Amino acid sequence: MDTFDIARLAGVSRKTVQRVLNNSAQVKAETRERILAIMNEHNYHPNVSARRLTKQKTHTLGLFIIQDPAKHNIYADDQFYSVVIGSMISASAEKGYNVLVTTADVHDPAPVLKLYREKSIDAGMIISWSNVQNIVDAITKAGFLVGVFDQNNLTQLTDDVPVPLLLNEEAAYSATRYLIESGHQVLGMITGEAENRASQERLNGFQRAMKESGLSAEQIYQGYFIEQSGYEAIREWVKTDSLPSAIVCSNDLIAIGALKALHEHHIQVPQDVSLIGFDNIRLTEYTSPALTTMHIPRIEMATYLVYTLINMIEESASVPSQSFQAVLTERQSCASRP
Repeated sequence: MDTFDIARLAGVSRKTVQRVLNNSAQVKAETRERILAIMNEHNYHPNVSARRLTKQKTHTLGLFIIQDPAKHNIYADDQFYSVVIGSMISASAEKGYNVLVTTADVHDPAPVLKLYREKSIDAGMIISWSNVQNIVDAITKAGFLVGVFDQNNLTQLTDDVPVPLLLNEEAAYSATRYLIESGHQVLGMITGEAENRASQERLNGFQRAMKESGLSAEQIYQGYFIEQSGYEAIREWVKTDSLPSAIVCSNDLIAIGALKALHEHHIQVPQDVSLIGFDNIRLTEYTSPALTTMHIPRIEMATYLVYTLINMIEESASVPSQSFQAVLTERQSCASRP
């Protein structure tokens, strides 16, 4: 039996059980008594030496880059995550914390757990293109702190794992409304992976905006979050003579692939087709034309995650997840349609 079992039986969070073990004054007397009674009933005896070790701070956060050999790896020059990594390191330094960066296989949490057990870090942060629920479960079950940058990496969200929440549906709705209000009536969307929650939420936002505007002439191309999907979607629509006058792309890489295909077919952007991306990676400033895109506040999201984890380390207090809104960055890839 561990603190998770005690918490479940007492109907409280694991943090509350840990506060009782540490004699924290933040726990109500009746709650404390109930937890202690359950411990006595089940002969639970906490490891005193382990508790002593947990009070020793390293002032170091782990940054776990979780890779899936079957998918695209995250490298230092990753168009999306390079900004996130830099922001996490900067925010940690501002709070007097170091960052220990390590990579691990999504199917093997052992290297990550080793860093915790060796007291190399006080808490960890995960970035990945994959579902990391198994690693998060292993970390929290062992009684350690971890946060995840992308909500789409998790199957379920819990109070003890901080995650900056991006409002994907609202952002896609906003992008679609922008095109509709610019006079477009035949719109299309190129999505990411069907199993990805962000992809589905962005599709929901697109379809909601279309429905509210009384428009039904829509083209949906089911793709992946890669350039090739944008390229193939345009080729398919051109081949079937069903190219929309405006297209919402589920990320910037898709939009860049679409730009390439449109150029090859001598279709002008934005004169013939308007195009909106999603993410605002740095490369979008230098495409031709420069890409209008939904800006994700990655720096603010990374900073939130760092500050929240440090607060949990130093104050032993959970902090509610915070929502973030993507906003439109207007450049030259969209034009009004009379």
